[in-house]
Amino acid sequence: MNHIERFRAVCRGDAVDYVPILGLPGASGVAFGGAWGEIHRRLVETGMPRSVLGWTEENAFKSEASLPWSQYWGTLSPITVHFWACDRPGRVELEKSVRDGFEVIEYETGAVTRQVIGNDDSYSMPAFESYHVRDRESWDHYKKCMASSPPWPVQRVAEACQPYVERDRPLCINLGSTWGGIRDLMGPERACTIMYDDPELARDIIQWQHEMRVTYQFPLVEYLHPEIVLLHEDCCYNHGMMISPRQFVDLCGESYREVARLKQSLDIDMFAVDSDGDVAQLIPELSKLGANAVYPLEVKANGDLPALGEADPRFILMGGLEKEVLNEGNKHLIESEITGKVPAMLKRGRYFPNIDHTLQPMCTFDNLRHFMTLLHDTMDNPEGEFPRIDL
Repeated sequence: MNHIERFRAVCRGDAVDYVPILGLPGASGVAFGGAWGEIHRRLVETGMPRSVLGWTEENAFKSEASLPWSQYWGTLSPITVHFWACDRPGRVELEKSVRDGFEVIEYETGAVTRQVIGNDDSYSMPAFESYHVRDRESWDHYKKCMASSPPWPVQRVAEACQPYVERDRPLCINLGSTWGGIRDLMGPERACTIMYDDPELARDIIQWQHEMRVTYQFPLVEYLHPEIVLLHEDCCYNHGMMISPRQFVDLCGESYREVARLKQSLDIDMFAVDSDGDVAQLIPELSKLGANAVYPLEVKANGDLPALGEADPRFILMGGLEKEVLNEGNKHLIESEITGKVPAMLKRGRYFPNIDHTLQPMCTFDNLRHFMTLLHDTMDNPEGEFPRIDL
């Protein structure tokens, strides 16, 4: 089997020679570039060859840049498309400065963020002092900033997509977000109450996102027939969904159904959703709306991976292995984490093992090598050039 055949077989619950270690953008786990900035330096300092490249600000989400990592660790990095079907996508201009020991970013929308200096090379989240959208007026201004040039004609789409037609790995096209886009624009607190405070604004944002997706991204999907389409939401936290399932379906349902219709018409194998937190409430709603996969299944939010698998045997699950077992001092936890979950989930099928978000700065090369040796052996996966340990 080749990489695409193997991927499709897992998605469909068919027999497979071995299951790949698959990572998708946003929460790639031990795949798709693997290590960022200080995490990559930590792995090199503890023994990993420098030639095993990690992510940088320049190559983040560029699948070709992750190939040295994938080849070394034996993971499957999908090919990704990083353009819209237009000459100039909209963008928000920004200015950076240093104040009181922090980097401050001021956007033309009025948004202001504060972050540690060199944050592009570290493992921390920026703090928003104000968000892009604060009211109807700021939303109208944001839309003007994000106005894109006219969509390409069919011939121009075909020319731009040509390098991706012949491929040896699954192709993934990120179609943006729904409620997660509101959270990004307004902050989590406003996003949780917007359906009470200003439902018309919420629906306007969802409709605008939908129009951008249909106008500038659907033509790429229709031409390329990717194996994966993706929405990123982060609509859950450690106790469940951040808005009720009813509100999620009411606000976002039609956007999901539109992507699901595209998936169905093009026979796309995976319609995946990226959400942190406890996704037990979310999965049934996603399944009814036409999505069929979710990741990264964070253990701290819901450690019962088998229960998630039993709840909907046809739903594709990715991740679910505690990332902290790779940190210094935790090697003794690796074996139980893998053997206690992976064999049963492989028997269930429709499961791609991976850690539950991404590597942390406390991980070590020796622990990662131990983890990957055991994971590959458990799956009878022969990929990778890294030096195995004796189990």
